[in-house]
Amino acid sequence: MFKKPSKKPFLAFLPFLLYYVYIVLHNRQAKLVGDETRYKNFADHLIHGFYSPPLPFINLWNGPGYPLILTPFAWWHISPLYQTLLNALFMYLAVVFLYKALRLVCNAKIAFTFSLLLAIYPNALAMLPLLYTETFTVLLVCLFIYTIILAYLGNKKNIDLIAGLIFGYLVLTKVIFGYVIIICTVIPVLLFAWKKRREYLKGVKIMLVAFLITLPYLFYTWHITGRFFYWGNSGGMSLYWMSTPYENEYGDWKIPNLSNTQYPRMYRSKEADSLLKANHAKDIAYINKHANNMDEDDLYKQIAIQNIKQHPVKFMQNCINNASRMLFNFPYSYSFQDAGIGRSLVIGSTILWFTIIAIIITLVNWRKIAFGLKFILFATGVYLLLSTVLSAYPRQLDVVVPVLLFWYGYLAQRVNRIDAKFKSLEESPA
Repeated sequence: MFKKPSKKPFLAFLPFLLYYVYIVLHNRQAKLVGDETRYKNFADHLIHGFYSPPLPFINLWNGPGYPLILTPFAWWHISPLYQTLLNALFMYLAVVFLYKALRLVCNAKIAFTFSLLLAIYPNALAMLPLLYTETFTVLLVCLFIYTIILAYLGNKKNIDLIAGLIFGYLVLTKVIFGYVIIICTVIPVLLFAWKKRREYLKGVKIMLVAFLITLPYLFYTWHITGRFFYWGNSGGMSLYWMSTPYENEYGDWKIPNLSNTQYPRMYRSKEADSLLKANHAKDIAYINKHANNMDEDDLYKQIAIQNIKQHPVKFMQNCINNASRMLFNFPYSYSFQDAGIGRSLVIGSTILWFTIIAIIITLVNWRKIAFGLKFILFATGVYLLLSTVLSAYPRQLDVVVPVLLFWYGYLAQRVNRIDAKFKSLEESPA
């Protein structure tokens, strides 16, 4: 049963592509919602030869990776419905390449099982009808896993360059990974200087290639902002809300007009708007006096850093709340939970306990763990650590779920099976 997927995974997982198409067609809304408008606007900008408006209205809220994918559709004025159908293809390919990556380190049965878990992962399926970056990011993460493992196995020539290319485009899609490049370059260099192991240099090479891929974007941001190594201007506001020192606020992002309208009306606390204005109106009014969006971003960061210094314990509590949101989709300030919290608890708890078990097994067998997996886990850990200090949600965790599934599959192949069968009465000790 499990031999066919190993030989023809594209065919074996094809039914899921049809299922994903159905999900998109059945759930796609007629109008753009949430962040979809921003990605569409960026694609329209690219058609007209620019990405961000000039100062003072600079908009570098996210990288150009996903808008570049949408540009051909914008050029031909193709409906968002057909653009969203790309997500069905992205998710299907993600499952296939996760399977191909797992087959490099484990048998077909285990590879199929953990690939199937990604194929039916509820949070990923929920993102399919949306023009958001998450589904495309999941594909990039799966491709990165596959190419990294090939690079460390040494089976294919120049595969490390392809791995760097993929990670570079991942950075352009989710700019937070730009900071992962820095840490995943500096630390391996220091480790190589200490232990003289060539495996560290392979990771450095991959990260340097990724950085080269991002240089055109960084040159562009330097050209329009005058600032070197400037990834975007969305981090300040997110850090500001993460630094909130007020007791009933948990670090989740709020819109600048201090209204709780990002949640459905039935889930909003009635006193939310008045409390938000009482706590933050002075800061927001001061920041809004500056017409330059870069200056606003700087001011958000300055106030956030001041809050963190004055209330470090509360900031740590907000970071814990942030981790809880990534896993369990709560808590949220001034809002009630909906009926979906039960599903979120099941999903988050499963990931949490599997990960705890995986960490214990990995640490016990650290010297025997493949270096390629160590590098992937290190990059993922850095990303998750950085995500905890900015307002984060389940989708920040969801994009690296393929890494977790690959990790679990790798360990499942190597852990000895436990014999859970009872012995017969005759075999039992007296």
